[in-house]
Amino acid sequence: MVIVFSFWGIGYQFFNGETKQALVRNFELWKGKEPFSYSYKIDSGCMLVMSSNVLVVDGVAFYEHVNEHNFEITIDDIFKKALKGVTQAASIELKYHPNYFFPSSVKVDWNRDIYDDECFYSVSNFKVIE
Repeated sequence: MVIVFSFWGIGYQFFNGETKQALVRNFELWKGKEPFSYSYKIDSGCMLVMSSNVLVVDGVAFYEHVNEHNFEITIDDIFKKALKGVTQAASIELKYHPNYFFPSSVKVDWNRDIYDDECFYSVSNFKVIE
């Protein structure tokens, strides 16, 4: 039994390490390609879903909240939240934008034994403004 859990721990650390390396590498790629001005829609939630349309102009983010909340998150913030999930969550699923490498979808289950502790972040309608 101990041997099984030992291999599980080693496998978890291996896959967790690969996920973290990919996240760090994609953050560097994002920072290298980040446009001066762009827009996107962010949906996020744990118990409640919050949505905002975001316009970034010369690095300054402006938010239009779709529903009543004051939650404001940037793409850099999504990287931070994903890193926290990689290092602290029971499981995490990441999908990246194919051209700009930011996490376009983050699904986190913080504790496998707790119901309704899952959270998500989703970036859609990403457009570069020239």
